[in-house]
Amino acid sequence: MFTEEQNELVESAAEMLYGLIHVRYILTSKLEKYRNYDFGRCPRVYCCGQSCLPVGQSDIPRSNTVKIYCPKCEDIYYPRSKYQGNNDGAYVGTTFPHLFQMTYLHLKPQKPMQKYIPRVFGFKIHKP
Repeated sequence: MFTEEQNELVESAAEMLYGLIHVRYILTSKLEKYRNYDFGRCPRVYCCGQSCLPVGQSDIPRSNTVKIYCPKCEDIYYPRSKYQGNNDGAYVGTTFPHLFQMTYLHLKPQKPMQKYIPRVFGFKIHKP
């Protein structure tokens, strides 16, 4: 029915379409993973091991891998897991963490009370 080349093209298009549809319907399945710290924890000390969320830096398929977003410090990090780092970021989407926080307002963490003050040998670093 299809040639080998056409078959590969159809499979590639189907994979991309599935991934892009997946972006819009993943909120409910990710709640339990967020609570279990399956996506990892924030590496910053003042975030106190805050659970992170997956995020893509682009909605264009095959342009970036998935990263993790800390809702407390609002920063993006590379995931420690090699399995997460191989996933396409477009399949999670750039808006997932924000939609997740809007859906589950009670899970939104408060900003850290302490502020990081850079020091060298105990002395504060002065910024000119």
